Amino acid sequence: MEPTQRLLFPANPRAVCEQMGLNWWATFKLHEDGWLSFSPANTPRLDEAQEAELRFIGSLVTAGCDRGMLAILLNGLSKPYAYDAARLYYDWSARHWRMLPDPHAHPEAVFTDWLERLVADGEVSSLTGILELGQDALSRVHVGASQAEFGRQA
Repeated sequence: MEPTQRLLFPANPRAVCEQMGLNWWATFKLHEDGWLSFSPANTPRLDEAQEAELRFIGSLVTAGCDRGMLAILLNGLSKPYAYDAARLYYDWSARHWRMLPDPHAHPEAVFTDWLERLVADGEVSSLTGILELGQDALSRVHVGASQAEFGRQA
């Protein structure tokens, strides 16, 4: 986990709970049961990691997870549970959490993986469409380059 950052306007745990629809008293029980690494009652302002942890665990509770389901879902994760739910998903068939790929980090790798899945699934029409889009893009690049070269010569 990354070091915590001081926020300009740190969140109040009670306000975060209200925003999420999480019962304030339930957060005390979450801390008591070891799901939260900090005491919401003794933490007037949350740092970034504490807020992420409260939002992650709180979202599971507001979705209807009881103690038993929390134990199952959180089994493979490291404490504190300061995870960004927007970057993580639960793979029900494999029964563990997975990070969503960041399409901006390595777009070629994401695209290559997608192509491999299409090949494995025999998606000929999708692959043909991608080929046509690629050829069209290349022709537009060539035309643009030719026009730029012509403009420099004139």
